[in-house]
Amino acid sequence: MSGVDHVHTAAAVRRRQRMFVPPSGAYLSDPQVRAGDALLDRLFYATVDECPDPHCRPLLLDRVAADVGATRKLVDWACWITSEVYCGLPAELVNEDEAATTVFSPSPLFCRLAAEYHNPGPAFDAVYATYETVQRRQVADNAVALVDGLQVWGADFLYQ
Repeated sequence: MSGVDHVHTAAAVRRRQRMFVPPSGAYLSDPQVRAGDALLDRLFYATVDECPDPHCRPLLLDRVAADVGATRKLVDWACWITSEVYCGLPAELVNEDEAATTVFSPSPLFCRLAAEYHNPGPAFDAVYATYETVQRRQVADNAVALVDGLQVWGADFLYQ
């Protein structure tokens, strides 16, 4: 079975209780929500359910990273959830030196995006467009892993 043979949905994921809504649920009021959000949801559910298929999550990450808008939506979603958990983004996510001291240890690319999260606009959109697919894959992976870690460990996740 490969990542394309099976589907991850809320109905299929039962092993762990979920605290957070998937990316599509966070954007229900956004009139520009696209059908591609199902891909973001599948990535979220595959991660929180710890899909045993070794190809599933990497294939989903590849698909998300191929789309600049999907990557941005995933990172924005993770930053929004993190801001809610910590009442703002902690230094461990926006400062590359501080990030290296955490168990999570997000990439410098993710830290740069998190640092600009509260400054949306054309310049911020341009940053995503300058990232190559492999870089977007890395930040997408960080985003979904961050939300999964917060789901499992709560606010302790960054400070273990």
